[in-house]
Amino acid sequence: MSPHRWKEDLIKLGEMGRRIPAQIESYEQLDPDNGLQRLEGTLESKISKEYMIARMKEAGLKVRIDKVGNIYARKEGAKTDKGAVMSGSHLDSVLNGGMFDGPLGVVSALEAVRIINDEGFENERPIEVVAFMGEEGSAFRKTLLGSSVIAGDISVDEALGIKNGEGVTLKEALDTLALRGNFMMDLGDVEYFIETHVEQGPVLDMEKMPIGIVENITGLSWVNAILTGEENHAGTTPMSLRKDPLVAAANIVLLANRRANEMVKEFGGSTVATVGKMVVGPGAPNIIPGKVEMGIDIRDSNKENMRKLQDEVITAIKGLEGEYGIKTTIDIPFDYPPCSCSREVVDAIDEAATAMRIKTKRMNSGAGHDAQNIAKKVKTAMVFVPSINGISHSPLEWTNWEDVENGIKVLTETIKTLSKL
Repeated sequence: MSPHRWKEDLIKLGEMGRRIPAQIESYEQLDPDNGLQRLEGTLESKISKEYMIARMKEAGLKVRIDKVGNIYARKEGAKTDKGAVMSGSHLDSVLNGGMFDGPLGVVSALEAVRIINDEGFENERPIEVVAFMGEEGSAFRKTLLGSSVIAGDISVDEALGIKNGEGVTLKEALDTLALRGNFMMDLGDVEYFIETHVEQGPVLDMEKMPIGIVENITGLSWVNAILTGEENHAGTTPMSLRKDPLVAAANIVLLANRRANEMVKEFGGSTVATVGKMVVGPGAPNIIPGKVEMGIDIRDSNKENMRKLQDEVITAIKGLEGEYGIKTTIDIPFDYPPCSCSREVVDAIDEAATAMRIKTKRMNSGAGHDAQNIAKKVKTAMVFVPSINGISHSPLEWTNWEDVENGIKVLTETIKTLSKL
Protein backbone atom coordinates (compact mmCIF):
# COMPACT_ATOMS: atom_id res chain seq x y z
CA MET A 1 0.00 0.00 0.00
CA SER A 2 1.19 3.50 -0.79
CA PRO A 3 -0.14 5.78 1.98
CA HIS A 4 0.82 8.94 0.14
CA ARG A 5 -1.80 8.24 -2.56
CA TRP A 6 -4.95 7.85 -0.50
CA LYS A 7 -3.86 10.34 2.15
CA GLU A 8 -3.09 12.96 -0.51
CA ASP A 9 -6.48 12.31 -2.13
CA LEU A 10 -8.37 12.81 1.15
CA ILE A 11 -6.42 15.94 2.06
CA LYS A 12 -6.96 17.51 -1.37
CA LEU A 13 -10.65 16.61 -1.42
CA GLY A 14 -10.89 18.04 2.10
CA GLU A 15 -9.86 21.44 0.78
CA MET A 16 -12.48 21.57 -1.98
CA GLY A 17 -15.47 23.52 -0.72
CA ARG A 18 -14.03 25.07 2.43
CA ARG A 19 -14.93 28.71 3.03
CA ILE A 20 -11.27 29.37 3.82
CA PRO A 21 -9.04 27.01 1.76
CA ALA A 22 -7.01 24.74 4.01
CA GLN A 23 -5.28 21.39 3.63
CA ILE A 24 -6.00 19.55 6.88
CA GLU A 25 -3.48 16.86 7.82
CA SER A 26 -4.13 16.50 11.56
CA TYR A 27 -6.92 16.75 14.11
CA GLU A 28 -5.30 19.82 15.67
CA GLN A 29 -5.79 21.80 12.44
CA LEU A 30 -9.57 21.46 12.43
CA ASP A 31 -11.59 24.68 12.68
CA PRO A 32 -15.25 24.46 13.84
CA ASP A 33 -16.07 27.51 11.72
CA ASN A 34 -14.44 26.27 8.52
CA GLY A 35 -16.13 23.09 7.36
CA LEU A 36 -16.90 21.72 3.91
CA GLN A 37 -19.73 23.20 1.88
CA ARG A 38 -19.68 20.90 -1.13
CA LEU A 39 -23.29 20.64 -2.19
CA GLU A 40 -24.52 18.64 -5.16
CA GLY A 41 -24.75 20.64 -8.40
CA THR A 42 -22.25 23.33 -7.39
CA LEU A 43 -18.86 24.25 -8.81
CA GLU A 44 -17.22 22.82 -5.69
CA SER A 45 -18.92 19.51 -6.39
CA LYS A 46 -17.70 19.55 -10.00
CA ILE A 47 -14.11 20.20 -8.91
CA SER A 48 -14.13 17.26 -6.49
CA LYS A 49 -15.65 14.93 -9.06
CA GLU A 50 -13.22 15.94 -11.79
CA TYR A 51 -10.35 15.35 -9.37
CA MET A 52 -11.54 11.81 -8.62
CA ILE A 53 -12.28 11.06 -12.28
CA ALA A 54 -8.68 11.99 -13.11
CA ARG A 55 -7.38 9.66 -10.36
CA MET A 56 -9.63 6.85 -11.61
CA LYS A 57 -8.31 7.22 -15.14
CA GLU A 58 -4.73 7.26 -13.87
CA ALA A 59 -5.45 3.85 -12.33
CA GLY A 60 -6.44 2.54 -15.77
CA LEU A 61 -10.17 2.40 -15.05
CA LYS A 62 -12.93 3.03 -17.58
CA VAL A 63 -15.00 5.95 -16.25
CA ARG A 64 -18.67 6.43 -17.05
CA ILE A 65 -21.27 8.89 -15.76
CA ASP A 66 -24.93 7.87 -15.76
CA LYS A 67 -28.06 9.88 -16.54
CA VAL A 68 -28.35 11.29 -13.01
CA GLY A 69 -24.67 11.95 -12.36
CA ASN A 70 -23.48 8.80 -10.58
CA ILE A 71 -19.83 8.09 -11.49
CA TYR A 72 -18.51 4.56 -12.13
CA ALA A 73 -14.92 3.47 -12.72
CA ARG A 74 -14.54 -0.10 -13.97
CA LYS A 75 -11.72 -2.63 -13.86
CA GLU A 76 -12.73 -5.51 -16.10
CA GLY A 77 -12.82 -9.06 -14.82
CA ALA A 78 -10.40 -11.65 -16.15
CA LYS A 79 -13.06 -14.36 -16.55
CA THR A 80 -16.47 -12.67 -16.72
CA ASP A 81 -18.13 -9.35 -17.45
CA LYS A 82 -21.04 -10.12 -15.08
CA GLY A 83 -21.49 -10.18 -11.34
CA ALA A 84 -19.27 -7.21 -10.53
CA VAL A 85 -17.94 -6.27 -7.09
CA MET A 86 -18.90 -2.64 -6.47
CA SER A 87 -17.49 -0.35 -3.80
CA GLY A 88 -17.70 3.37 -3.09
CA SER A 89 -19.72 6.11 -1.44
CA HIS A 90 -20.34 9.81 -2.22
CA LEU A 91 -18.49 13.13 -2.57
CA ASP A 92 -21.13 15.70 -1.58
CA SER A 93 -21.20 17.14 1.94
CA VAL A 94 -23.67 18.45 4.47
CA LEU A 95 -23.68 22.16 5.30
CA ASN A 96 -20.45 22.96 7.16
CA GLY A 97 -19.46 19.29 7.14
CA GLY A 98 -16.36 17.19 7.63
CA MET A 99 -13.77 15.80 5.20
CA PHE A 100 -14.25 12.03 5.66
CA ASP A 101 -18.02 11.47 5.40
CA GLY A 102 -18.46 10.09 1.88
CA PRO A 103 -15.06 10.74 0.26
CA LEU A 104 -13.42 8.11 2.49
CA GLY A 105 -15.49 5.38 0.80
CA VAL A 106 -14.70 6.56 -2.74
CA VAL A 107 -10.98 6.99 -2.07
CA SER A 108 -10.78 3.64 -0.23
CA ALA A 109 -12.40 1.81 -3.13
CA LEU A 110 -10.06 3.44 -5.62
CA GLU A 111 -7.03 2.65 -3.46
CA ALA A 112 -8.13 -0.98 -3.22
CA VAL A 113 -8.05 -1.18 -7.04
CA ARG A 114 -4.65 0.53 -7.12
CA ILE A 115 -3.30 -2.08 -4.70
CA ILE A 116 -4.80 -4.89 -6.78
CA ASN A 117 -3.10 -3.41 -9.83
CA ASP A 118 0.22 -3.04 -8.00
CA GLU A 119 0.12 -6.64 -6.82
CA GLY A 120 -0.84 -8.03 -10.21
CA PHE A 121 -3.83 -9.75 -8.61
CA GLU A 122 -6.22 -11.24 -11.17
CA ASN A 123 -9.79 -10.30 -10.32
CA GLU A 124 -12.10 -12.72 -12.08
CA ARG A 125 -15.19 -10.54 -11.61
CA PRO A 126 -15.25 -6.88 -12.72
CA ILE A 127 -14.67 -4.27 -10.02
CA GLU A 128 -16.70 -1.04 -10.08
CA VAL A 129 -15.67 2.01 -8.03
CA VAL A 130 -18.69 4.27 -7.57
CA ALA A 131 -19.26 7.86 -6.45
CA PHE A 132 -22.99 8.27 -5.86
CA MET A 133 -24.64 11.61 -6.56
CA GLY A 134 -26.53 13.60 -3.92
CA GLU A 135 -26.31 11.28 -0.92
CA GLU A 136 -26.68 14.01 1.70
CA GLY A 137 -29.75 15.75 0.29
CA SER A 138 -28.28 19.13 1.30
CA ALA A 139 -29.03 20.73 -2.06
CA PHE A 140 -31.81 18.77 -3.74
CA ARG A 141 -33.82 17.90 -0.61
CA LYS A 142 -33.75 14.14 -1.03
CA THR A 143 -31.15 11.97 0.62
CA LEU A 144 -29.57 8.97 -1.13
CA LEU A 145 -30.69 10.48 -4.43
CA GLY A 146 -28.33 8.83 -6.91
CA SER A 147 -28.59 5.38 -5.37
CA SER A 148 -32.39 5.68 -5.17
CA VAL A 149 -32.51 5.94 -8.96
CA ILE A 150 -30.33 2.93 -9.74
CA ALA A 151 -32.19 0.89 -7.12
CA GLY A 152 -35.44 1.72 -8.94
CA ASP A 153 -37.09 3.67 -6.11
CA ILE A 154 -37.55 6.77 -8.24
CA SER A 155 -37.34 7.28 -12.00
CA VAL A 156 -34.62 9.12 -13.87
CA ASP A 157 -37.10 11.81 -14.93
CA GLU A 158 -38.37 12.28 -11.39
CA ALA A 159 -34.83 12.69 -10.06
CA LEU A 160 -33.82 15.13 -12.81
CA GLY A 161 -36.89 17.25 -12.08
CA ILE A 162 -36.09 17.77 -8.38
CA LYS A 163 -35.23 21.42 -7.63
CA ASN A 164 -32.70 22.85 -5.20
CA GLY A 165 -33.33 25.87 -2.97
CA GLU A 166 -32.67 28.25 -5.88
CA GLY A 167 -35.28 26.56 -8.07
CA VAL A 168 -32.68 24.92 -10.34
CA THR A 169 -33.53 21.36 -11.40
CA LEU A 170 -30.99 18.58 -11.03
CA LYS A 171 -30.95 18.20 -14.82
CA GLU A 172 -30.12 21.88 -15.29
CA ALA A 173 -27.37 21.74 -12.65
CA LEU A 174 -25.76 18.58 -14.04
CA ASP A 175 -25.93 19.81 -17.63
CA THR A 176 -24.38 23.16 -16.68
CA LEU A 177 -21.51 21.33 -14.98
CA ALA A 178 -21.21 18.68 -17.76
CA LEU A 179 -21.73 15.89 -15.23
CA ARG A 180 -24.56 13.91 -16.84
CA GLY A 181 -24.07 10.85 -19.04
CA ASN A 182 -26.39 8.71 -21.15
CA PHE A 183 -26.44 5.23 -19.62
CA MET A 184 -27.85 3.61 -16.45
CA MET A 185 -26.16 0.96 -14.34
CA ASP A 186 -28.01 -2.36 -14.23
CA LEU A 187 -27.68 -3.70 -10.69
CA GLY A 188 -28.53 -7.11 -12.13
CA ASP A 189 -24.92 -7.13 -13.31
CA VAL A 190 -23.60 -6.45 -9.78
CA GLU A 191 -23.10 -9.35 -7.35
CA TYR A 192 -21.64 -7.57 -4.29
CA PHE A 193 -21.45 -4.07 -2.82
CA ILE A 194 -19.22 -2.88 0.04
CA GLU A 195 -19.27 0.68 1.37
CA THR A 196 -16.45 1.88 3.60
CA HIS A 197 -17.46 4.75 5.87
CA VAL A 198 -16.63 6.54 9.09
CA GLU A 199 -18.85 5.27 11.88
CA GLN A 200 -20.28 8.73 12.66
CA GLY A 201 -20.84 7.53 16.22
CA PRO A 202 -18.73 6.93 19.35
CA VAL A 203 -18.75 3.13 19.72
CA LEU A 204 -15.56 2.14 17.87
CA ASP A 205 -13.60 5.07 19.28
CA MET A 206 -14.68 4.36 22.86
CA GLU A 207 -13.93 0.66 22.57
CA LYS A 208 -10.63 1.25 20.72
CA MET A 209 -11.88 -1.07 18.00
CA PRO A 210 -10.27 -0.49 14.58
CA ILE A 211 -12.98 -1.97 12.34
CA GLY A 212 -16.76 -2.18 12.54
CA ILE A 213 -18.66 -4.65 10.38
CA VAL A 214 -22.20 -3.44 9.75
CA GLU A 215 -24.90 -6.09 10.00
CA ASN A 216 -27.94 -3.77 9.92
CA ILE A 217 -28.52 -0.24 8.61
CA THR A 218 -31.03 1.92 10.43
CA GLY A 219 -34.32 3.00 8.95
CA LEU A 220 -34.90 6.72 8.53
CA SER A 221 -38.06 8.79 8.36
CA TRP A 222 -38.46 12.56 8.20
CA VAL A 223 -41.74 14.14 9.29
CA ASN A 224 -41.97 17.78 8.17
CA ALA A 225 -44.80 19.87 9.56
CA ILE A 226 -46.08 23.40 9.07
CA LEU A 227 -48.08 24.80 11.99
CA THR A 228 -50.04 27.94 11.15
CA GLY A 229 -51.50 30.06 13.92
CA GLU A 230 -52.31 33.75 14.28
CA GLU A 231 -49.56 36.35 14.25
CA ASN A 232 -50.32 39.09 16.79
CA HIS A 233 -48.99 41.64 19.26
CA ALA A 234 -47.05 40.11 22.14
CA GLY A 235 -48.13 42.78 24.62
CA THR A 236 -51.81 43.28 23.89
CA THR A 237 -53.05 39.77 23.13
CA PRO A 238 -54.33 37.93 26.25
CA MET A 239 -52.85 34.50 26.81
CA SER A 240 -56.27 32.87 26.57
CA LEU A 241 -56.90 34.28 23.09
CA ARG A 242 -53.63 33.28 21.47
CA LYS A 243 -53.17 30.80 18.63
CA ASP A 244 -49.44 30.30 19.05
CA PRO A 245 -47.95 27.63 16.78
CA LEU A 246 -44.57 27.71 18.56
CA VAL A 247 -46.12 26.76 21.89
CA ALA A 248 -47.91 23.95 20.05
CA ALA A 249 -44.65 22.86 18.38
CA ALA A 250 -42.93 22.66 21.76
CA ASN A 251 -45.23 19.76 22.60
CA ILE A 252 -43.88 17.79 19.64
CA VAL A 253 -40.26 18.45 20.59
CA LEU A 254 -40.90 17.09 24.08
CA LEU A 255 -43.02 14.18 22.84
CA ALA A 256 -40.43 12.98 20.32
CA ASN A 257 -37.65 13.09 22.90
CA ARG A 258 -39.70 11.43 25.64
CA ARG A 259 -41.15 8.64 23.51
CA ALA A 260 -37.80 7.73 21.91
CA ASN A 261 -36.29 7.34 25.39
CA GLU A 262 -39.27 5.31 26.58
CA MET A 263 -39.16 3.00 23.55
CA VAL A 264 -35.45 2.29 24.06
CA LYS A 265 -36.17 1.29 27.66
CA GLU A 266 -39.26 -0.70 26.72
CA PHE A 267 -38.01 -2.50 23.61
CA GLY A 268 -34.23 -2.32 24.09
CA GLY A 269 -33.75 -1.15 20.51
CA SER A 270 -31.96 1.75 18.84
CA THR A 271 -34.81 4.27 18.58
CA VAL A 272 -33.75 7.91 18.21
CA ALA A 273 -35.80 11.03 17.45
CA THR A 274 -34.52 14.52 16.77
CA VAL A 275 -36.27 17.81 16.08
CA GLY A 276 -33.45 19.43 14.15
CA LYS A 277 -35.38 22.07 12.23
CA MET A 278 -37.52 24.87 13.65
CA VAL A 279 -38.20 27.96 11.54
CA VAL A 280 -40.34 30.53 13.35
CA GLY A 281 -42.05 33.34 11.49
CA PRO A 282 -41.78 36.26 11.59
CA GLY A 283 -39.13 35.66 14.25
CA ALA A 284 -39.29 38.70 16.53
CA PRO A 285 -39.51 38.59 20.36
CA ASN A 286 -42.40 41.07 20.48
CA ILE A 287 -44.59 39.21 17.97
CA ILE A 288 -46.61 36.06 18.63
CA PRO A 289 -45.45 33.70 15.86
CA GLY A 290 -47.79 33.12 12.95
CA LYS A 291 -46.11 30.08 11.48
CA VAL A 292 -43.64 27.38 12.47
CA GLU A 293 -41.92 24.95 10.11
CA MET A 294 -40.41 21.95 11.87
CA GLY A 295 -38.63 18.77 10.89
CA ILE A 296 -38.52 15.57 12.94
CA ASP A 297 -35.92 12.87 12.20
CA ILE A 298 -36.87 9.34 13.38
CA ARG A 299 -34.53 6.34 13.12
CA ASP A 300 -34.47 2.73 14.26
CA SER A 301 -33.00 -0.57 13.12
CA ASN A 302 -36.43 -2.10 13.93
CA LYS A 303 -39.07 -1.23 11.35
CA GLU A 304 -42.03 -1.68 13.70
CA ASN A 305 -40.54 0.62 16.34
CA MET A 306 -39.77 3.29 13.77
CA ARG A 307 -43.26 3.12 12.32
CA LYS A 308 -44.86 3.27 15.78
CA LEU A 309 -43.03 6.46 16.73
CA GLN A 310 -43.73 8.04 13.35
CA ASP A 311 -47.46 7.35 13.78
CA GLU A 312 -47.45 8.78 17.30
CA VAL A 313 -45.73 11.97 16.15
CA ILE A 314 -48.15 12.46 13.23
CA THR A 315 -51.17 11.86 15.47
CA ALA A 316 -49.85 14.34 18.02
CA ILE A 317 -49.27 17.02 15.38
CA LYS A 318 -52.82 16.66 14.07
CA GLY A 319 -54.14 16.84 17.62
CA LEU A 320 -52.63 20.30 18.06
CA GLU A 321 -55.35 21.82 15.86
CA GLY A 322 -58.15 21.40 18.37
CA GLU A 323 -56.04 22.17 21.42
CA TYR A 324 -54.32 25.32 20.14
CA GLY A 325 -56.66 26.56 17.39
CA ILE A 326 -54.01 26.23 14.69
CA LYS A 327 -53.83 24.54 11.29
CA THR A 328 -51.31 21.82 10.43
CA THR A 329 -49.93 20.29 7.28
CA ILE A 330 -47.64 17.25 7.28
CA ASP A 331 -45.22 15.94 4.67
CA ILE A 332 -42.97 12.87 4.74
CA PRO A 333 -40.25 13.64 2.16
CA PHE A 334 -38.56 10.29 2.60
CA ASP A 335 -39.12 7.12 4.53
CA TYR A 336 -36.42 4.45 4.30
CA PRO A 337 -36.99 1.15 6.11
CA PRO A 338 -34.08 -0.47 7.94
CA CYS A 339 -32.20 -3.19 6.10
CA SER A 340 -30.10 -6.22 6.98
CA CYS A 341 -26.73 -6.75 5.35
CA SER A 342 -25.69 -9.85 3.43
CA ARG A 343 -24.33 -12.61 5.66
CA GLU A 344 -21.96 -13.65 2.86
CA VAL A 345 -20.41 -10.19 2.57
CA VAL A 346 -20.33 -9.66 6.35
CA ASP A 347 -18.45 -12.94 6.76
CA ALA A 348 -16.04 -12.05 3.92
CA ILE A 349 -15.17 -8.78 5.67
CA ASP A 350 -14.71 -10.61 8.98
CA GLU A 351 -12.44 -13.22 7.39
CA ALA A 352 -10.35 -10.55 5.69
CA ALA A 353 -9.81 -8.68 8.96
CA THR A 354 -9.05 -11.89 10.85
CA ALA A 355 -6.43 -12.88 8.28
CA MET A 356 -4.68 -9.55 8.88
CA ARG A 357 -5.13 -9.78 12.66
CA ILE A 358 -7.24 -6.65 12.81
CA LYS A 359 -9.90 -6.70 15.52
CA THR A 360 -13.52 -6.17 14.52
CA LYS A 361 -16.91 -5.48 16.07
CA ARG A 362 -20.20 -6.43 14.45
CA MET A 363 -22.63 -3.57 14.83
CA ASN A 364 -25.59 -1.58 13.49
CA SER A 365 -25.32 1.65 11.52
CA GLY A 366 -27.23 4.50 13.12
CA ALA A 367 -26.93 6.61 9.97
CA GLY A 368 -28.47 6.04 6.58
CA HIS A 369 -26.21 5.21 3.64
CA ASP A 370 -26.41 4.51 -0.09
CA ALA A 371 -25.67 0.91 0.86
CA GLN A 372 -29.23 0.44 2.14
CA ASN A 373 -30.61 1.26 -1.31
CA ILE A 374 -28.17 -1.02 -3.10
CA ALA A 375 -28.93 -3.80 -0.57
CA LYS A 376 -32.45 -4.07 -2.02
CA LYS A 377 -30.96 -5.72 -5.12
CA VAL A 378 -27.34 -6.62 -4.34
CA LYS A 379 -25.55 -8.55 -1.59
CA THR A 380 -24.28 -5.70 0.54
CA ALA A 381 -22.39 -4.85 3.73
CA MET A 382 -20.35 -1.99 5.18
CA VAL A 383 -16.93 -1.45 6.73
CA PHE A 384 -16.78 1.16 9.51
CA VAL A 385 -13.69 2.93 10.80
CA PRO A 386 -13.67 4.97 14.05
CA SER A 387 -14.84 8.57 14.33
CA ILE A 388 -12.86 10.49 16.96
CA ASN A 389 -15.23 11.39 19.82
CA GLY A 390 -18.08 10.08 17.67
CA ILE A 391 -18.36 13.42 15.84
CA SER A 392 -19.59 13.66 12.25
CA HIS A 393 -21.58 16.10 10.07
CA SER A 394 -19.27 18.69 11.60
CA PRO A 395 -15.97 20.41 10.74
CA LEU A 396 -14.55 18.55 13.78
CA GLU A 397 -15.12 15.16 12.13
CA TRP A 398 -11.86 13.18 12.17
CA THR A 399 -10.57 9.65 11.64
CA ASN A 400 -6.94 8.80 12.38
CA TRP A 401 -4.81 7.92 9.37
CA GLU A 402 -3.91 4.49 10.76
CA ASP A 403 -7.62 3.70 11.03
CA VAL A 404 -8.15 4.77 7.40
CA GLU A 405 -5.29 2.46 6.42
CA ASN A 406 -6.84 -0.46 8.33
CA GLY A 407 -10.13 0.13 6.55
CA ILE A 408 -8.44 0.13 3.14
CA LYS A 409 -6.58 -3.09 3.97
CA VAL A 410 -9.77 -4.88 5.02
CA LEU A 411 -11.72 -3.55 2.03
CA THR A 412 -8.98 -4.61 -0.41
CA GLU A 413 -8.84 -8.17 0.89
CA THR A 414 -12.63 -8.39 0.89
CA ILE A 415 -12.83 -7.23 -2.73
CA LYS A 416 -10.17 -9.77 -3.70
CA THR A 417 -12.13 -12.58 -2.06
CA LEU A 418 -15.45 -11.57 -3.57
CA SER A 419 -13.94 -10.99 -7.03
CA LYS A 420 -13.21 -14.71 -7.38
CA LEU A 421 -15.82 -16.86 -9.08
